Amino acid sequence: MTYLVDANILSEATRLSPDTRVVEWLSDHEREIVVDSIILGELYLGVLALPVGSRRTRLEHWFEAVTKTIVCLPWDTAVSRQWAKLVVALKRRGRPVPLLDGMIAATALEHGLTVATRNVSDFKNTGVKVVNPFD
Repeated sequence: MTYLVDANILSEATRLSPDTRVVEWLSDHEREIVVDSIILGELYLGVLALPVGSRRTRLEHWFEAVTKTIVCLPWDTAVSRQWAKLVVALKRRGRPVPLLDGMIAATALEHGLTVATRNVSDFKNTGVKVVNPFD
């Protein structure tokens, strides 16, 4: 397991015209990607926010398929401690991190993972390695 894949990378494949670089990256690294419960929550929130209809139904089926095939790392004691340390350290330096990004960063730090995300700047000060499959 190498990459903790953010919601904005996984969901790209569901677009009508997905970025081919991202789709290829996901395919190339299929056996090296994991998510955490925060990322799954973000994905499902996006699905539930859609109006009831064929698109939402399609994405609900996609979400169910993804959750059956991808490894999901839990939010556990070790990750929660990592998150608390990260938040305090960044706050003391005057560089607070958004709540969910800090939680994702904590998972990556605890498990030695690289975060795959389009939002590289959100993880800039966290100390995690980041890759942007859109580049």
